[in-house]
Amino acid sequence: MKHLINLWIVINLCWGVQAIAVDYYVNPNGDDSWSGSLKTPSSQLNDGPFKTLEKAKQAIRSLKQTHAFNDKVTVNIAGGIYYLNRPLSFNLMDSGFVGREIVWQGEPDAEVIISGGLPITCKKRDALIWDCPLTQLPENKDFFDTGRIKGNAPKFELYVNNQKLELARWPDQDWAHIKIPLDQKTQFSVMETMPTLSGEISAAQVHIFPGNDWFDQIIGIEAVNQTDNTIKTATPTAYPLDSGRRFYIQNLPSLLNAPGEWFFDNNTKTISFIAPNGINPDTVVVSSLPNIVIADDISYLTFKNLSFQYSASAPVFIKNANNVVLDRLDISNVGGKGVIVKNGKNIQLINNNIHHTGAEGIAIAGGDKKSLQSSGNVIHNNHIHHNGTILLAHSPSIRLEGVGGKVTHNLLEYGPITGIIFLGNDHLIEKNEVHHFCLQAADCGAIYSGRDWSTRGNVIRNNYIHDVIGFGMKSVDVATNQVVYQSPNYAIGVYLDDGASGFDVSGNIFENVAMSLHIHGGRDNKIYNNYFKTNDFTIWVSLIPPVFLDQIQKTLDTSPYMTEIWKQKYPELATPMHNKAWPEGNRIERNIFVTSKPGGYSFRYFLPRDSTVIADNIIWSTTGKLAVDYNVLELNHKVGGAPWSEWVAQGIDKNGIIADPCVTIVNKKMITCAGSPIKDIGFQPLPSDIGLIQ
Repeated sequence: MKHLINLWIVINLCWGVQAIAVDYYVNPNGDDSWSGSLKTPSSQLNDGPFKTLEKAKQAIRSLKQTHAFNDKVTVNIAGGIYYLNRPLSFNLMDSGFVGREIVWQGEPDAEVIISGGLPITCKKRDALIWDCPLTQLPENKDFFDTGRIKGNAPKFELYVNNQKLELARWPDQDWAHIKIPLDQKTQFSVMETMPTLSGEISAAQVHIFPGNDWFDQIIGIEAVNQTDNTIKTATPTAYPLDSGRRFYIQNLPSLLNAPGEWFFDNNTKTISFIAPNGINPDTVVVSSLPNIVIADDISYLTFKNLSFQYSASAPVFIKNANNVVLDRLDISNVGGKGVIVKNGKNIQLINNNIHHTGAEGIAIAGGDKKSLQSSGNVIHNNHIHHNGTILLAHSPSIRLEGVGGKVTHNLLEYGPITGIIFLGNDHLIEKNEVHHFCLQAADCGAIYSGRDWSTRGNVIRNNYIHDVIGFGMKSVDVATNQVVYQSPNYAIGVYLDDGASGFDVSGNIFENVAMSLHIHGGRDNKIYNNYFKTNDFTIWVSLIPPVFLDQIQKTLDTSPYMTEIWKQKYPELATPMHNKAWPEGNRIERNIFVTSKPGGYSFRYFLPRDSTVIADNIIWSTTGKLAVDYNVLELNHKVGGAPWSEWVAQGIDKNGIIADPCVTIVNKKMITCAGSPIKDIGFQPLPSDIGLIQ
């Protein structure tokens, strides 16, 4: 018996004491001199929760230093607002391990707000204007995107009662327009008569779409000539200036004249604003910190049930991380991007609400392109909306890069341009609802990828894509100062742009999309088992513009496409191209096409005969006519508006059925009548669980 007792003692000495999970508590009414191990203060008021998140972080580090980190650690954060004077910074010392994860979580049913903002006090100057002298300046020192935002305007945002205000601007609503470019990229006359502008012109900016409908920027103004009604920018625009393109001027005191506008006087360090209609300013906050959480080289951390607000750049910035979970976060009122992840592995963004960000909602990258090692990153069951409130173009709800990311069961809505932009390989975009995008841009898509032949293995399936509108310039008449913008205008459901190749697009529902799908010179794409309903072309297949060929070839040359791993995974990529500009090897099969476009224009097919497969589709025009724009590239035989019979005679489109598919979409589900012909093409049923999982 004595020997058994001694053995038990030895085993315990070797293996240590039994692991016990540790809980810390944080409360705005706590005290950092307490242990943090109690949820509420003790009766003697000598122990209780911590007051700050920083103290909880230090407590976990101390736990590790004393070798007491033996099990899961949870930081329980009570409801309230936690204003930070510096970001919460995490590194390797703050990481967890398998079975010893570290969780930072807000208490259930409590509103836990972690703020990068700076509350300010304001007084009413007159019947309209409030003044707010800043006794403390925001911490943020630069624009969140220094490439596209330049000038001397404030580098922070103003929020009144949780509502973002706009820098004082002209026009107060809508846009002004370029009349005539006076040089290529810096000077132009204005179509509308500018108001009298007072204040430091060098502090003013123009927010401008200089030469197209899909790229905007914000740049400083060098000079304004009120006599000639001209503007000279402080730096060149990214694209050549073009008559009729839109812009507005912002950040001058003389422009402060409308509800919801504000101005910052840098000399007196005073903010002035006019409250939005019907709002009495109870809380006024400026975004101060560029980031709220910064994490580098971390693992096995979870952030849950928290609200991040008033970051001037990105509230969550993670890099070189693995096995990190962002769960049930509410991220809003952000100057830049909601979440940035660089070089992430097994990062999960799940069940979050990310909205009202200045640029992207989520920007995430990970995985190894050379070895095609998957990132394992997952974006699942998030509601992401109203992104791109500052920079309109290239501000998607989700930007996905790298290898092996999954975007599933999300609701993405109400964006100025694209819902999802993704680059890289082997990504899965599945069962998302994506709607009301391209509201401020044209030549854009709800789901977009492009300019890379090597982005192979990507799957876009079982999504519901609808109400993708488009907004862009239709005509301009400089002589009469008339410019017309229209909507709908050149918006696309799935946009495989400039050589995007090797995509699998299947089982999707396209409804009320200006143009459902565009293959712009891409190769080896498979488009099958989709339902398309539009008042425009259902599919457009076109050539790569010559101007992009050199760039795309260079991108391919820098990829490892001739390695054995790549040749085994993507054998078509290593096959010599017959013509680099042609969209070779595409397959369009077993789809349902319904169009109400006048004249029955259903398709624009500029493609080679020999390598293209189009077969077993159902085609229906509600106008009673069918017409096709086509160009058989081997013959250079180009025809506009050809009757359906003429197109079929080319021998490319085979076994098509001209019939009403008798399909309706109800609550994201596809319903067919008893006599529907879809069974005749082998159309497979679509899932009924698209979108958010409640």
